[in-house]
Formats: sequence, structure tokens, C-alpha cells
Amino acid sequence: MPSRADINPAEIKSLLPDIMIWSAVEPYVIRLVGDHIVRFVGANNTGKGATEGMPAEAAKGMRDVIEHVIAVKAPRFRFGKAYWLAEKSYRDFEACFLPLSADGEHVDMILGGLKFDTES
Repeated sequence: MPSRADINPAEIKSLLPDIMIWSAVEPYVIRLVGDHIVRFVGANNTGKGATEGMPAEAAKGMRDVIEHVIAVKAPRFRFGKAYWLAEKSYRDFEACFLPLSADGEHVDMILGGLKFDTES
């Protein structure tokens, strides 16, 4: 697994608006949120728990994804409708969740890429 230090933001500048980083310790605090995600969600949730403010079903799904990535130390991919936001539940998204590890053994952060469809 790569570490956070292996990722140079200058090398992925065009991707930064669609990136999130979570800590790998419950409540899985959001450490970074890209501008496109902030615009879609309507808030910058940096510093909040990953599931804070989500409906129960969405919060369970988010915890399941994060805990799976931590347990198996491998990427996880998701796609579907943005059901966690009732007013945007018709919108499609694709996401990847990538484990990061400072020591190569234990997941300490998760790097996520989230892409939402363009509204028609």
C-alpha cells in the first residue's frame, strides 16, 4: 500500500476536486474534501465523521465500505445513485476507495475518488 507521503498533489492537480481522504480510525474523520464534492453535497465536511448527517442506511453503507478497505487492505469500487441526498438521489456516481499506509502494514487513511454525473 502506498502512504499519504507517496502522493504528490501537484502530480494529480486535475483530480483534486474529486478527492476525499478519511482517517482509518472510527469515526473515520474526513481530512480533505475536493471542491466538486463540496459543491455536490452542499457543505465542506472536513473534520467531521464520515457518516455524520447521513441517513442511517447511507451511514451503514459508508461504514461498511471504509471498514472493508481497512480489513482487506485493498481498493473498493462503488457506483449507483446518490441516495444519501434525497434531493439528488436521481444522480449517478462512481467512487473508488484506496487504502493508504504509513508503515505498509496497517491502513491509516483512505483516499477516495468520487465522480458525480453532470446534471442534465
